[in-house]
Amino acid sequence: MNWIKDKIKKFGDSLKKYTRKRPSKNEQENADWINCPSCKKLQYKKDLESAYYICSCNYHFDYPAKLRLKDLFDAGSYENIPCPPADSDPLNFKVNDIPYISKRKKYEKSTGQDSAFACAFGKINGLTAVVVCSEWKFGGSAMTPKESEHFVSSAVKALEIKADIFVSILQSGGMAVTAGVPALASGMVKTQIAYSEMKSAGILTIGIACSKLSGGTYVMWNNHDILCVESPGSHDILFSGKRVTANLKSGEQLPEDFGQGSSLEALVDIIFSSRLEVKDGISKISRVLLKKPENKSIADRPVETIDESINETLSKTSKAI
Repeated sequence: MNWIKDKIKKFGDSLKKYTRKRPSKNEQENADWINCPSCKKLQYKKDLESAYYICSCNYHFDYPAKLRLKDLFDAGSYENIPCPPADSDPLNFKVNDIPYISKRKKYEKSTGQDSAFACAFGKINGLTAVVVCSEWKFGGSAMTPKESEHFVSSAVKALEIKADIFVSILQSGGMAVTAGVPALASGMVKTQIAYSEMKSAGILTIGIACSKLSGGTYVMWNNHDILCVESPGSHDILFSGKRVTANLKSGEQLPEDFGQGSSLEALVDIIFSSRLEVKDGISKISRVLLKKPENKSIADRPVETIDESINETLSKTSKAI
């Protein structure tokens, strides 16, 4: 019977020459090409970068936080808000005997950030603004006490400079389970106080939901004065996952568009048709609500660059005022 085993082994070894090994996660990230999950077309990464990480089918890929800041602020000029010292691993958590803190150091090295948030202040179409932006590659942008402190320090900066608007661009799996109750306490309590202080100071808060927003950060998003969604195709914008929600409903089948941006029309103020409209869209509605004259550079641009839903929201708001 040994000769049969030998034959099988030789056959298996010969197959390896003609079969491709599945590329590792690092190899996939460093590859020059990427498949679009929506239209399944192969995309050249450099072309995708020049198109703001938007596929021709309007699928929005994850967008690096630093590029978002560059696109939002006038002339790409802004000042970073440093992350204050805080404990990101209060429980000394381990995953398969690997300390979480060692994984976090890898995130810091790969993204060049101290926290999962990239925070900055500057001008957006002439309005003084503070922006907090999630970086998905930083561990799914999960919030530890360190991220909460970074968010609060950004709110303090908004109060110091008397900002017109405070913009949060959120894409996160929620509060970090690795930090347990301390993450929940700091993330939910401190950020809520920060929102309250900004509202008392007359700072308009704008929350923009991107794909993959859930848990505690989904709750944070709902605390803003103006709720926006980055695009109709933005997906997985929900408090809990689809399977969890289906189980809570006794296995009831959920709609196909459950958690998609297009399904949130009745719950939000603006659904942008693309992330290219975010800058002009938020500045237009902010000027109406803050009763500030329109910036000439915006007024001179073609009307078609602004989504119809924004114009509709503006007309309703102006009547209410």
